[in-house]
Amino acid sequence: MVAILCMAALQLVNFVRSAQFNEEIVSGSLVLLAQRLHNDPDSLAELSARFDADIRILPDEQGPKDSYERTRLDRGQVLITTSSDGRTAHVLRRMPGNQWLDVSLNTVTEVQAQATAYLILEDWQRSGESIDDFLVKMRPLFGFPLSTIDINELFLSDADFARMQYGDVLVRISIEGNRAEALAKIPGQAKALRLGPIDAFDPYSWQAIVVIASIGILLIGLGVYWVVNSFEMRLRKLEQATTRLAQGHLNARVAISGKDPVSRLGQSFNKMAEHIQRLISIQREMVRAVSHELRTPVARIRFGVQIIEDSVPDDPFVSKQLSGMDSDIQELDELIDEILTYARLEEGGPLLDFQRTNVAALAVQVVTEARPPSHVTVGYNGGDPKNSLQSDVESRYIHRAIQNLVGNAGRYAATRVEVTCNISGDTCRVDVEDDGPGIPEEDWDRVFTAFARLDDSRTRASGGYGLGLSIVRRIVYWHGGRAMVSRSERLGGAKFSLIWPRTQYE
Repeated sequence: MVAILCMAALQLVNFVRSAQFNEEIVSGSLVLLAQRLHNDPDSLAELSARFDADIRILPDEQGPKDSYERTRLDRGQVLITTSSDGRTAHVLRRMPGNQWLDVSLNTVTEVQAQATAYLILEDWQRSGESIDDFLVKMRPLFGFPLSTIDINELFLSDADFARMQYGDVLVRISIEGNRAEALAKIPGQAKALRLGPIDAFDPYSWQAIVVIASIGILLIGLGVYWVVNSFEMRLRKLEQATTRLAQGHLNARVAISGKDPVSRLGQSFNKMAEHIQRLISIQREMVRAVSHELRTPVARIRFGVQIIEDSVPDDPFVSKQLSGMDSDIQELDELIDEILTYARLEEGGPLLDFQRTNVAALAVQVVTEARPPSHVTVGYNGGDPKNSLQSDVESRYIHRAIQNLVGNAGRYAATRVEVTCNISGDTCRVDVEDDGPGIPEEDWDRVFTAFARLDDSRTRASGGYGLGLSIVRRIVYWHGGRAMVSRSERLGGAKFSLIWPRTQYE
């Protein structure tokens, strides 16, 4: 396709170039004719015979009707048209006095070159100038060189030399046929007037090749751009669907059309998404079913324990055992709740409803609601919540994350837990610090892992199920942020930090 278009472009360019070439070749002759006829209208028949052409002078109303053609002719250019049968060429030029010079040619031979040379020499003789000065004025009118040359430098045969001495115009064509020139002896001088050399029209000149190569490169570039842009747009849609799937929109799918590699990739993505959605649905149903089945016997056990407590109110041993059983049941109930929350956050992600919220006020609320051990105090160390910036959060989950951190810190703190909230133009940061034993640096990477327990500072004796920090990590993840742990420089214990963007984008 590109080759066909390039060939068509080459034909179009050569059509314009050939028309311009022909106009430049005949322009000088037309100027000489127009000047001669303007000064001597009676020489019309003589000039027609010389040029072997039908030369006419037309009034202005018989000129071309097209405004573009008239504009070109008014600028001194030449208009060449061809008859419908292709046998006659009409050459038109503006003449002084609002007239038109119309020249009709049936054949183009050396006769026209000879007639042009005669006109140049006749006009030179009338001018009274030197031949060199005269040619300086005439060269801008012609589309080929005009010069003089010594006859001895022409290497003429005796017959050609004799012809030139008798006043004939000698037309020479190269053996290859791609170059021609006309030679006429200058009267009274051992020199000849040289018209040319005139090179034949070259359809494959370097200018044409450059233009066609540029067009070809442009077409190939446009084709490549169209293909790449089409692939990029479809890959961008696949990327958007992947992002939506990662954000928890399990029904995200890609529209498929065709059987190219991108379509096959989209089909594989859709199958993967359907498989993931099916697995997560099964897991969710299983977690709900298990939690329901666990809550029912737990509720029955709790009811039975209460009946036993009412039946044996005065036995201290039984009361102690029942109190322990009640604590275990409460712990089991809380564990079920933690598992459900973690499963909801981990399996595909919740669909969060972000609202403009004062996070500092949420942190103060968590501090106020905290119920740490009697030897531990929880305080807020941030700025005034009334002057805090609003942030895009799911307040229920952020409240839960800060609450989990405060509860976790309260179990391990010696005496003090501090909560700090900093809201900047781009990010939100909440820090929870305690003065407990802290967390060894080698355990910082796994402290947020579900059901992870540290052997030294964090043990079952201190309580917890190993899910609280995992829930915190997932909540911050679905807010586009991250949770980190380090050592508190002020209190000496552990320091948990939550950082996420202040503004959420879809």
